[in-house]
Amino acid sequence: MTLWTFLDSCLDRLPGWPSERQWVTIGAFALAALLLGMAAHNPALWEVEVFKVIIQAVTLTGLLNMIFAFHFAANKGDEDKTRNTAAAFAAITATANAGGGDAPNLVPEPGAAAQEEGRA
Repeated sequence: MTLWTFLDSCLDRLPGWPSERQWVTIGAFALAALLLGMAAHNPALWEVEVFKVIIQAVTLTGLLNMIFAFHFAANKGDEDKTRNTAAAFAAITATANAGGGDAPNLVPEPGAAAQEEGRA
């Protein structure tokens, strides 16, 4: 067994990449931690009003509530529906692109229905 096959087998045992919702949570905590870390590293930032407004908006108020509501209130099934819809559109596009010239025209010409009614 080489080092690369060993590492590959170790990676197969990991749980995988976080989902979209988990990335949102990680990003929100990282943003709050970054701002608080900046404030701890450079205390002079507490004198800047814009920084105080930004850090309060991110850490204390509901500025990010719309993002959190979308990601946490939605069903897990919504992601599957979106994925299924994307697969359906990809299949329709592939079928349309692969169609030959001998396919029947299913879209009637304007006035064709009136001509057919006149013959009956």
